[in-house]
Amino acid sequence: MVGKPIDPSAAKFLNQQDYNSDDHNARQVDSAMMNEASLVLVMEKKHQRFLMERYPSCSGKVMLLGVWLDKEIHDPYRKSDEAFKHVFEQIEESCLSWSAKLNGGS
Repeated sequence: MVGKPIDPSAAKFLNQQDYNSDDHNARQVDSAMMNEASLVLVMEKKHQRFLMERYPSCSGKVMLLGVWLDKEIHDPYRKSDEAFKHVFEQIEESCLSWSAKLNGGS
């Protein structure tokens, strides 16, 4: 998927929500990205395990996006528009939770 643009269904939905995804292309995580990051947020536990095993020195900064909501967020790739909407809502809610935590809220 490296170098591929965003899924057309996802792009359509994001555009409807006033997010521009025109310049998005898939990239592979590498050691430079991991070392540079202060925090690495992933959607699924299997992604978290993979990154923690592959980059053990960075494992302390790999967290689930939905950790504060006690949920994993599953990829809606090749699923219905309703699935994309549901995942968008989960991501949005999770980001708000992270923002509150990072800004000293509960």
